[in-house]
Amino acid sequence: MSNDGLAPSKWILIVLVALAPLWMTGLFGRGYWTPDEPREADIAWRMSIQSDKTLPQLADQLFLEKPPLSYWLSAAAMHMFGDTPASARTPNLIYAIVTSISVWLLVYAMSGAVAASFATLFIGSACIVYQVAMWLAPDASLLAGCAVSLLGLYRGYLAVSGREKLLWYTLMHAGALIGFMAKSAVGWAFPGLTLFVLLLWERRWIELTLWQLWAGLILQVTAIGLWIYSVWRLPEGAHALAVLFWNNLAGRFTDIHASGALDYASGHQNWPGKYWLELPYYLFPWTLLVGAAIYRAWARIRLKNREGTCWRFAVAASLPFLMLLSMATTARGIYAAPSLLGLAVMVGLWVPAFLNGSDRVDVWAVRITRILVAIFVVIIFCLVCLLAITGYSDSSSLSWLGFVLVALILIAATAWTMKQSKLAEKQRSPMSIGWCYAIYTLTMVMAGLTLFPVLDQVQNLPSIAVAIRQDASNRPLALLQPDETTIAMMDYRSGVPMVLLNEESKDALALAKQWFDAHPTDGLLLVRLPGTVTGALQPLVHRFYRPKHSSDGIVKELQDAQIGQLVKRYELPLGRRYALVERIR
Repeated sequence: MSNDGLAPSKWILIVLVALAPLWMTGLFGRGYWTPDEPREADIAWRMSIQSDKTLPQLADQLFLEKPPLSYWLSAAAMHMFGDTPASARTPNLIYAIVTSISVWLLVYAMSGAVAASFATLFIGSACIVYQVAMWLAPDASLLAGCAVSLLGLYRGYLAVSGREKLLWYTLMHAGALIGFMAKSAVGWAFPGLTLFVLLLWERRWIELTLWQLWAGLILQVTAIGLWIYSVWRLPEGAHALAVLFWNNLAGRFTDIHASGALDYASGHQNWPGKYWLELPYYLFPWTLLVGAAIYRAWARIRLKNREGTCWRFAVAASLPFLMLLSMATTARGIYAAPSLLGLAVMVGLWVPAFLNGSDRVDVWAVRITRILVAIFVVIIFCLVCLLAITGYSDSSSLSWLGFVLVALILIAATAWTMKQSKLAEKQRSPMSIGWCYAIYTLTMVMAGLTLFPVLDQVQNLPSIAVAIRQDASNRPLALLQPDETTIAMMDYRSGVPMVLLNEESKDALALAKQWFDAHPTDGLLLVRLPGTVTGALQPLVHRFYRPKHSSDGIVKELQDAQIGQLVKRYELPLGRRYALVERIR
């Protein structure tokens, strides 16, 4: 293990500074975006005003998909810094830092500071991990817990003294506790599966007999037990526990014949090979580097020394978890983020081999990575120019000249950086990869400055909610078969009384008629309309793709059935559409 010229603390600081522009842009430079963030924001806001914080709530209903840790922290941040998207995401910055430091310390223990630094840059910028870290959702805290547990697991596994082994394994349990309180049993499954595969691979079952491995479990049992007891004491406690630990776990892997909101098996359908086919996207722009690392791992996992253990650990912490996810009935890319921790370790182990070796696979992996980053820059360049010439710049924070200037800077910086990376590659310098990261980060930051204000217009659901509340004034309001985003949109920051019409036994027309019969003079319905309205890009988009006409959907059916009539529409350019409906008089 080498200090590589600098103290570990200085290396960590350098890496965190290098990742900071990505974090600042993704966390604090935008509003709440669908999917999920409007819902998560409402839950966090509700948690900040709840008297009983045992379980999160969406509107006035218990939200029983996840334990409350991430909502507790976001609610606390909202209370301290104000009710804004930046405040709600402040804990995500902590999660990202914890994840990065844990990965750095893990790979540093295996292969030195340079390897640790590139592994950390990978885990901080790989596409799906970056999305998880920047998104207001429990997955970011789950990832931090998994990273901490992985660090404790490896160091405890190789520790010699009993005291050292106890401390590191206790850290593993602390990480698993964070993961559990963020997203239930997944926080246990990831480190548990990693340890099981490693023990099976190295035939080291004696590790299971060591009391140091299990002592930290007291921490988990105590903390989780107290929370479960608090849930049990609630009037709906038994039902809440059944949903949390049966529907939400078993229901993700098989159809348990639940109905309505508890039918998790019907959402985000999985299909054979989904995660494996999408893996190159999850890893972008470092896909080829991971490929080269896996190619090298094929030989290194056979080694009987400590290096072999490191490679086996990296494989155990990545591929088995993806296999487990592949067996579930539900699937989303963000679920795969913990497995990228193991792939980050693998990339870290590969870096010294690349710098000291001459394998053509490694060389071509770096060259193609450079090409992928350049292609990404060109795509962003085209998007920025497109926004300038279609008039979106008039409503964003930059003028059209600013858009063009950003695009030109990107192209000039890319050309210079690619040249530097090529020169560094000939010298087998780590900066051949470092320059790729630099231009990728610059592109992401500039894309955020120019594109995020535009996307905020498309995602500006609070403006719709304010307009609807004003138009509805004090009249009874019902939401007809709303999704969670619509519920959160109307509840966030207001808590205005509203009725949710989503009975499974009745169709939309029957529900609407029942509502208007109960409120014949002043009742209002909020309905989401299908499709999107046109935007400034419509003429260009229609040259290549002409979408179906956006109809009035259920509103037209209500009018045809003489049940209700349109009062007002609410639309975002290229975004969601809603309608307010009253009874036909």
